[in-house]
Amino acid sequence: MTAGGRPRRPLPGYAGDDLAERILAAALWIAIAAVALQTLVDAVAVWALDRRYEVLLADSDESVFAWASVSATVAAAAGAFLLSLAAPERRHLLWFAAAVAAFLSLDDFIRIHERLGDLADRAESLEAWEPGRLLWPVIFFPLLAGLFLALWSLARRLAVGPRRSIRVGLALLTLAVLLEVASAGILRAGYDRGTVPYELEVIAEEGAELAGWILVAGGLLAAFALAARRDEATMRREGG
Repeated sequence: MTAGGRPRRPLPGYAGDDLAERILAAALWIAIAAVALQTLVDAVAVWALDRRYEVLLADSDESVFAWASVSATVAAAAGAFLLSLAAPERRHLLWFAAAVAAFLSLDDFIRIHERLGDLADRAESLEAWEPGRLLWPVIFFPLLAGLFLALWSLARRLAVGPRRSIRVGLALLTLAVLLEVASAGILRAGYDRGTVPYELEVIAEEGAELAGWILVAGGLLAAFALAARRDEATMRREGG
C-alpha cells in the first residue's frame, strides 16, 4: 500500500508470457554454455599451451572472454533502460542501474580499475600483496553496492522468473568480487599464475562474473517483454 492507502502499482511481470520465458531460458543456457566454454578453453590455454596465447586466457584483457563480459554488461544496461520506459514509477532507479552497468562495461573495456590498481602496485612495501586486487573493490564498492541494492529492490516486484534470474545473477556477481579480493591472499601464499589454486580462482571468478551479467540481463529483458505485452493488451482493450 502507498502512504495514501492506495494499492502500490506493481512493476510489470506478474503474468506468464512465452517470449519472456524464452528469454529467461535462453539466458540460462547461454550462461551455462559460456561458462563451460570459457572454463574449457582457459584450461587448455593454461595447462596445454602454457599461457602463450592471451586471446584464450580467461583473465586476459585481450581475450575473447573479455569481450563476452563487456557484451553481457551492455545487455544488462540496455535491459534496465528498456524496462525504465515501461515502469515510469521506478524510472530513476532503473536509470541508475543502467548508468552503473554501462560504466562497468566501459571499465571492463578500457580497464579503469586495473589502471588504478597499477598505481597501487607501485608501492614496493605492498608489492607482495598485489594491492591493485584489493584497491579496486574498495573504490568501486559504492557503485557496486548501489547497483546491487537497486536491482535487488526492483526484482522484489517482478514475476518469479525475472526476479530469480536477476537475484541469482547478483549473487554470482557478488561471488566474483569476493573471489577477486581473495586472489590477493592466494598470490601472497605463493601461488602465482600457472599454479592450480591461482588458475582455479580465475576460472571461478571469471565464470561467476560472466554468468552473473548474462542472468541479470536476461531477467531485465524478460521483465521488459512482459511489460510490452501488457501494454499491447491494454491498448487493444482501449481500442476495442
